[in-house]
Amino acid sequence: MSPTLAYQFNRFLRGSVPFALTVLLAMMSVVPIGISGYANVTPAFVAISVFYWSIHRPYLMNAPLCFLLGVISDCLTGTPLGLSSLLLLLTHGIALSQRRIFIGKSFFLTWFGYLLIGFIIAMLSWVIACLYSLAYVPIAPILAQYGLSLLVFPFFAWLFGMLQNNLLRLT
Repeated sequence: MSPTLAYQFNRFLRGSVPFALTVLLAMMSVVPIGISGYANVTPAFVAISVFYWSIHRPYLMNAPLCFLLGVISDCLTGTPLGLSSLLLLLTHGIALSQRRIFIGKSFFLTWFGYLLIGFIIAMLSWVIACLYSLAYVPIAPILAQYGLSLLVFPFFAWLFGMLQNNLLRLT
């Protein structure tokens, strides 16, 4: 017996939650909030989401979706087209390759994993920004963004975990 259309549609909607949430986070990262200089140090919400979902639900956050999220993020932020895609694909690839280390382990190990991957991504984005502009770009805003991303990671991991446990159980 094949599943009903309503059941298939329900599964599709539940399965699209990580992607839709990450698009929402990408839009949230460019909303002006009135804090001077915040745009330069906005936490890497999209990278946090890609890292989390690549570990916990890799079939819902696959490489083509990461590429698309990068293009959307580049269009929203005005960065060179393809830069975010490269960094998100790298994040996805590293998280996916190390998935067996993170699954079923302590949250602190996952946080430490994001600390390492986030640092690699931050430094790589800084090097690419310096090469793209053919000038030295100050590293302080990138390190501040990295630090803020580390600080908000536990909240988003908790939020994503709640979503995963309550909404994505059947996907």
